[in-house]
Amino acid sequence: MRPRRLHLVAALAVAALVITACSSAVPSDSTEPSVAAPSFAMSPMMSTMPSMSGEPGHPHDGDAITFTAASATITVDGDASDWSAIEGATVNLEQLRLAGLNPSDAAEIKFDPVEPVDVTLKVASDDENIYVLFEVPGGFVYDPANHNMSASVAVMFLIEDSAEPHMGAEEPEIHDPLGMVDMWHWELDCAPGNMSGGAGVVGGDDPTCNLDDEYSTTPFAREDDGGGDVANNAAENSLTGVWEHSARASGAGADGTWIFEFSRPLQTGDPQDAQFVSGGTAHVALAFFDPTEGTDGWSDAGHLQSAYNGWIEVTLP
Repeated sequence: MRPRRLHLVAALAVAALVITACSSAVPSDSTEPSVAAPSFAMSPMMSTMPSMSGEPGHPHDGDAITFTAASATITVDGDASDWSAIEGATVNLEQLRLAGLNPSDAAEIKFDPVEPVDVTLKVASDDENIYVLFEVPGGFVYDPANHNMSASVAVMFLIEDSAEPHMGAEEPEIHDPLGMVDMWHWELDCAPGNMSGGAGVVGGDDPTCNLDDEYSTTPFAREDDGGGDVANNAAENSLTGVWEHSARASGAGADGTWIFEFSRPLQTGDPQDAQFVSGGTAHVALAFFDPTEGTDGWSDAGHLQSAYNGWIEVTLP
């Protein structure tokens, strides 16, 4: 990703999600035909899993979402079958509530409405890596030439305890940075079944497939690790990811599930990354950019996000 300032990429919170349709990946070529966005609505999946509240963070809607990650080694290939015996959480995602912002900020934010959706989050780890499965129900809409006309996702992790799940800030003062968060942001510039990630590239960018390792302190700005005004000679991108859609073989608009699999080493040495340890708690938030939001696909400000659930608390084995 080229370093960029966003007019509200976000409120990305990362919430824990529970799985809906798992299916084997379909072999894919390096390119895919464009799939026009039909008119359809994403249907809700499951109800939110109840859990106990915890620190850090301020009160949010309902109870906190908490669960324990599995002890497992996952093959990241877009095939979710190796997650079938692993429990996770269902997380409700919704667009930014403009009524909760300062009127001057809300007046500048424009997006088309998208219905809330329940997604699934599962997490596993072994001695070396953390693995994340993020599944979203919805129709297959994909354009290899325009990633705004394809689905996009972000998974966010707490770095500094003071950070809130709106990309480090909190409503209504979303311009005020409270702490740093780690963001795994994925725009689908490579075909399903292809490995994405920035291994071997200096900094957080993935110049080929756009699975970028980023950081943020407010919804109004995000940077690749190593970018921005803060020097970071240890910046790196060891993320890997593969995506699929369970109904891709059925063609444009076919109803099914988006499958996003990620992995990353537990420890990276990058101060703009969350660092994970056995027995520790990862605080997560999620975002989904819906390609059917408008005629031009998704917008930065219009994404669905989990911030109103507070941080999702995942205990690592």
